[in-house]
Parts: sequence; C-alpha cells; structure tokens
Amino acid sequence: MNKWKIAFFFLTALMLSVMIGLFVFITKPATDAPIPETTAMPEGSKLSVQTTPADFEAIANKYIQDAMKAKSIPVHMYINEEVSLVSELSVFGMELPITMKFDPTIDEEGNLILKQTNVEVGMLNIPPSTALKLLNDSVDLPSWMVIRPNKEEVYMGLTEIEVLSGSRMQAKEFNLKEGKIILEVTVPVQE
Repeated sequence: MNKWKIAFFFLTALMLSVMIGLFVFITKPATDAPIPETTAMPEGSKLSVQTTPADFEAIANKYIQDAMKAKSIPVHMYINEEVSLVSELSVFGMELPITMKFDPTIDEEGNLILKQTNVEVGMLNIPPSTALKLLNDSVDLPSWMVIRPNKEEVYMGLTEIEVLSGSRMQAKEFNLKEGKIILEVTVPVQE
C-alpha cells in the first residue's frame, strides 16, 4: 500500500475518533452537585445593609477573584437588569467567550440561586445545560459556588463566605428592577 493512502486512512481515523470523543464528552449527562449544608449563622448582632447592584457586583467579583487567585480561567460577574457570569472555555486550544445570564432568587437561608435565562458561547448555539456542564468541567469555582447543569442554575452560598472576623452575610432582598439589594451581616458576639 502507498504511504499516502496509509497516512490518509490514519488521519481520517484520528479525526473521526476526536469527533466521537468530543460528541461523547458534550452529550454525557451531567450530574448535579448537591448544595452544601448551610452552616448556622453565628449568634451576634445583625446589621442590615442596603447596596446597589454595582456595589454588590464589585463585592462579589472581589470574593470570586480572591477564591480563584490560583486558577487560570477567570469568572467575572456583571449585574444590571439580570446577573451575568462571563468566562472563557478552552476548546481545541481556542478560547471561546461564554456569557450566561441569570434571574436571581433567594433561598430560605439567604443564599442566591441564579436561574439561567440565556447563554452565549462564542457563535455556537448550545443548550443552557450543556454550557453549564462545560463551564463546570473546565473552571474550578470557589466552594461556595455550585453549578447545577440539570437544573440550569448556579448556587451562590453567601452564608458560607466569611466577611470580616467571622462575620457572615445573607441576602434578604435582591430586586434588580428597583436597584435594591439588602444584605444582613451577622457580627458574632465576642466572649
């Protein structure tokens, strides 16, 4: 057999196996990580803080960057009429920008649940659950951020973030239409 025919068949087989592998990786069903147990809020004085979406965005990005300082792929949060998470995915050595938009809600413990409303991955048209699965597989997020692809949501455990000297916070109101975010900070009692 001619060496060019062998090279052609080898290259064709290699391309087919890469395409099949990529298809299996993308379509493999995602498993949702469980929401971590919420630690009880410490006993102490409670302080109610009203903030703007821009200030909350700055605070959230500071805590995300602090938790991810050793990680190479950044995640950035933007808040306007909705919450957006922006990052990059590495696919075949190319960086694809990913923008996910969410509608925020608060659970009974005061943590944020971000329900996905829209996703943009470069120029690709992929389902939201697949985009969340790809992000979950390629980015190591802080332990208080849990991606749940099957539910198309991101859980942000605000109560797990230590603010200052053991203080903890929880969301009381998150109304982006009115530009009103109310957080309650619990400062522990010093004995």
